Amino acid sequence: MPDPTLICIAALILAIAAFVQSATGFGMALVCMAGLPLIMQVPEAVALVAVFNLLVTANVMWLNRSGFSWPKAWPLALAMVIGIPLGYFGFKSIDATLIIRILGGLLVTISLTDLRLSERGPEKALQLPRWAAFPIGLGGGILGGAFNIGGPPIVAYVYYQNWSKAQAVAVLQSCFLAGGITRNLLMAGQGDYSKGLFVIVAAAIIPAAIAIWLGKRTLDRLPQSLLRKIVFIFVLLMGIKYLIWP
Repeated sequence: MPDPTLICIAALILAIAAFVQSATGFGMALVCMAGLPLIMQVPEAVALVAVFNLLVTANVMWLNRSGFSWPKAWPLALAMVIGIPLGYFGFKSIDATLIIRILGGLLVTISLTDLRLSERGPEKALQLPRWAAFPIGLGGGILGGAFNIGGPPIVAYVYYQNWSKAQAVAVLQSCFLAGGITRNLLMAGQGDYSKGLFVIVAAAIIPAAIAIWLGKRTLDRLPQSLLRKIVFIFVLLMGIKYLIWP
């Protein structure tokens, strides 16, 4: 049984991460992996995030269900489901430094391009072709399965589409939910879960539910242009991080 103080701190971190995920459509893993390793071992933190992410993404997707679209979601979700096992079993043992730095360079390039063009007005913003969804989803799945960094490319693709806020968030959740289920099945087969993990999950459910509701209210009030700028500043910072500290 985890220490009560550890449970409370972990529940708070999970709730903050749930708010970020609900307000922007992403960011839960980033927030959790910045905070949880300070109070527990990294493998335990990864397993906790993997399980709790399913609950958060399902709830955020439900709150934004009016924006959900199967034609927009299925290529990303299917590709991610295919990519995660490929990365988990096929690429986990290779040297990740070069791959992560290449990803960092790509993220920096696309984010700077979008931030520069969007300053000229929404009509100047780039929009990636729809056929790019499957290769980007597959690449995100492989990176997620191998190195747990598959989110940023998919986030960048979705926010490049100039969809509404609810559409972008709902499609992201469907993709993360499909990928999360796949990753949890793989982790369960490896025996990565513990009883203490589910104690923390139970303690965090109510705080996270409140945080998700507050995040949805924040999303509804954020101007579309400001949300897009926030997203690509995040993508830029992640790209710089991958370039410098892979």
